[in-house]
Amino acid sequence: MRHVATLNSVANFKRKGRDDLGCDILDSARAVLRQQQQDGGRGREAALVLACDVVGSYNAMRTYFRKVGTCIEHVDPHLCNNAGLVARLVDWEETWEVGARYVRSAPLLDAICDLVAEIRAAQQVAPELTTMCEDCDVELFLVLPRIVMLCFLDDPLNKRTELVRSLLPHRFGPRAEGAAADSQPGAAFMKVDLELKALYDQYKEVMNLLGGGVRDRAAWELVVRQAVVGSEEHRSGGGECHPGAQGAVANLLRALEPWSLELQRHCPEDWNQCSAVLVHCLTGDAQQKKQPCKFQV
Repeated sequence: MRHVATLNSVANFKRKGRDDLGCDILDSARAVLRQQQQDGGRGREAALVLACDVVGSYNAMRTYFRKVGTCIEHVDPHLCNNAGLVARLVDWEETWEVGARYVRSAPLLDAICDLVAEIRAAQQVAPELTTMCEDCDVELFLVLPRIVMLCFLDDPLNKRTELVRSLLPHRFGPRAEGAAADSQPGAAFMKVDLELKALYDQYKEVMNLLGGGVRDRAAWELVVRQAVVGSEEHRSGGGECHPGAQGAVANLLRALEPWSLELQRHCPEDWNQCSAVLVHCLTGDAQQKKQPCKFQV
């Protein structure tokens, strides 16, 4: 893999040309696939999709090298002029960058799997969200960060907190020395970030007004549907609430919007990658990305 990384650094002019994506990413992906086979993959389809992407891009590189070896005389010595090579390297770098962040890190991979499962549940409540994902509607990229934050607020001690921490590190306190990455992920947030704590308190108040309290599924579904379709449509399939609670939900969603924007803007590259990963896991199949293509030098 060291040679592939070096080749990528000199020939991949369409992306960053990174040479620091190592074999540990492939090892992590293979470990995920082995674990999925043992466990049956239930509830962790997102992990399967991402791990298959890493292994698939590696296999595609190997296939390219085998084929190009039989026609080496056609290879342009200016490697960036070989369209087939560049296409393979672009796919390899993009896929392995995702693998480096989300497959190699077990806490982040668990967070992605958990969040994808929650978004699928939200799609049952608000079918419009399924259409947005399938069409990559521009509205999806307004709705998606809201859902990420609502999932976080619903259970800030859950593994999904690790994803929000990675996107908004300045909002979380430092880990205690020697603490594991996945140990009580929400503890630092509750102690340190007062603005985030205030948002959580507002969320709890709304859940109580809706009659279920925090972690009540019916109340959460009503808020999520309203976040997807808008407050004016809250009655269309998402349940009803009394006027006082309805106003509180609307206030919560207004308070949530700056956080949604911060999630997108604090590090736009990280958020763009995260949202692409979520959409890919929601709409993709573990085997669909790496289809055989016509060989080109």
